[in-house]
Amino acid sequence: MANVFIASFITGPFQANCYLLAREPGSDCVVVDPGMGAEEFLGEALKTHHLTPVAVALTHGHIDHVGSARQVGDQYGMPVLCPRDDRHLLTDPMAALSDFARPLIEQCYGSTTLREPEEVVDVEPFSHHEYADLDLEFLHAPGHTPGCSMIRMVDAQFGPIVMSGDVVFAGSIGRTDMPEADPAQMSRSLSDVVWPLDDSTHLLPGHGGPTTMAQERISNPFLNRTVSSDFH
Repeated sequence: MANVFIASFITGPFQANCYLLAREPGSDCVVVDPGMGAEEFLGEALKTHHLTPVAVALTHGHIDHVGSARQVGDQYGMPVLCPRDDRHLLTDPMAALSDFARPLIEQCYGSTTLREPEEVVDVEPFSHHEYADLDLEFLHAPGHTPGCSMIRMVDAQFGPIVMSGDVVFAGSIGRTDMPEADPAQMSRSLSDVVWPLDDSTHLLPGHGGPTTMAQERISNPFLNRTVSSDFH
């Protein structure tokens, strides 16, 4: 077991987090959730930390998390790992968004129909993928989207680290009032996938700051409400 180096920056109008995962500065890295406009900041982040990107990994298919996946993947000639059940959102982002987003997508991309990255890897639920000397486990936690996943890895010093995407945030969870979202699925994901995570798990969400599983178990009202209801 080795250490994990993590850098991040915020992308786009929805303030989504993009993460760079590596063993150490100066090594290969995985780009997690390059959202809208991420290509504008990625080059500088890679240069600052002397990183070489070898893969893109997506927690789910919403445009604020995949908006630059094709540009980044194709520019660096690397695969884009996408949860299987969200792959259609790479080309049809409006399938999982409310109409309010249509003008923004048309303004940013000139169309609401997009092109897929040249190389897409379909990620199966709970599968492992190794890139940049990192073992990335995709924990399928649908509800926010059908393919919504969290990406788990283990650091020698800090223990489990989970890129929780839009499944769970500090004090909140992902929305379930959008097209293709499913509140019942989200409830099951919270009780069956999120709740069993060890208290030592560090959570790095798709929006907002980091937290821990221990903290969320105590203070996240959505997580506690969902789990409590399973026992009544």
